Amino acid sequence: MIGKSQPKRCLQRWRETYEKFGEQGLQSERRGKAASGRPSSKELSVEEKLKKAEARIKFLEAENDFLKKLEELERQALKKKRY
Repeated sequence: MIGKSQPKRCLQRWRETYEKFGEQGLQSERRGKAASGRPSSKELSVEEKLKKAEARIKFLEAENDFLKKLEELERQALKKKRY
């Protein structure tokens, strides 16, 4: 079921698009185009790149640990189900 405010938000978006780009803006597909405003990695200093890489490594290690634990729990559940 669509919420009460959803149609209003759609109309508001369409009106804003029409104001910015005219009729052509409503006819063309614009999703996924233009930059999201995320800064380029070239603008980062060496220290910032290192911190970012370390944070990503920590995140990936935590994700690996989580997935290993999840696999083990699934194996245990299958063993219990068989017996």
